[in-house]
Amino acid sequence: MANNDVFTDNLLIKVAWYYYKDNLTQTEISELLSISRNKVVRLLDRARSENIVQFHIKGPGVNCLEIERDLIEDFNLPHAFVIPTPKDSLSASLAKAAAQYLENITSDNELIGFGWGEAVSRTIESLSIDPAINVSMVTLTGGVNYYFHKRDHSMEGGLEKFKGGIHVIPAPFLASTEDMAINLLSEPSVRNILDLASLAHHVVVGIGGLSAESTIIKEEKMTLNELIYIKNQNSVGDILGQFFNEQGKLLDLPHHNRLIGTGLTTLKRLKNVIGVAGGPHKIDAIYGALKGGYIGTLITDEETAIDLIKKNRG
Repeated sequence: MANNDVFTDNLLIKVAWYYYKDNLTQTEISELLSISRNKVVRLLDRARSENIVQFHIKGPGVNCLEIERDLIEDFNLPHAFVIPTPKDSLSASLAKAAAQYLENITSDNELIGFGWGEAVSRTIESLSIDPAINVSMVTLTGGVNYYFHKRDHSMEGGLEKFKGGIHVIPAPFLASTEDMAINLLSEPSVRNILDLASLAHHVVVGIGGLSAESTIIKEEKMTLNELIYIKNQNSVGDILGQFFNEQGKLLDLPHHNRLIGTGLTTLKRLKNVIGVAGGPHKIDAIYGALKGGYIGTLITDEETAIDLIKKNRG
């Protein structure tokens, strides 16, 4: 199997496992994995032609599949996708997996909501949308207009891949005062985009840790001193700039009242929220995000997944 197509290879193992080991029908597999029955048939044919199916299912993805099952069971997730931990460039590998997941589930006239950060940016860069379908994107927070344009030159096909349109919240990520935030959130142009974001068919978010290398620091959305203060409030990480503790409880922090974007309580109600994150420095943050119920689909790597399971069972 090709090493540069981790998600497809893992999907191949999934289909073969469900069909030959769990005795599911092709229709049942199609519904379980949200792919067409024809695709199930093609993957089963490929599994046989590549000798993946013999007397047993072989391949590095089998171990990942077992770990995915444990993640889903332990954290009550609808879906989880685990890739083998790469030697380097974990963020890039996870973004490719997230992009391929989106490519497999996105249909014509659908809307994808995007947070901000390195994982999200790289996912968009890696995303190849079928030219025959119209897909729209909407941002979940303010402060990303410059962020996206800054990276547009490095994205494959730029942002033109979103033929259905691009909807950006016309506001900063963090207002200077609470009063300004209230005023901005009452603006129709801002409110309309936030309302649109709540209708997204799929949502992609990163999960931030609390290190000095966190994207929220590198993107200058917060100072290191502010992050240290937040860490001292028993925070373990953030999603969309909103910090929570190890059990996923949203913390009562002054800066939350200055944020312009989708709240975590709203995020929990959205369809198919995809969290893309991995690495030892993010274990506590991912764990808190899962415990808080903010993520529906987790895309991570094998070592991170094992650590999350151990932490949960510890």
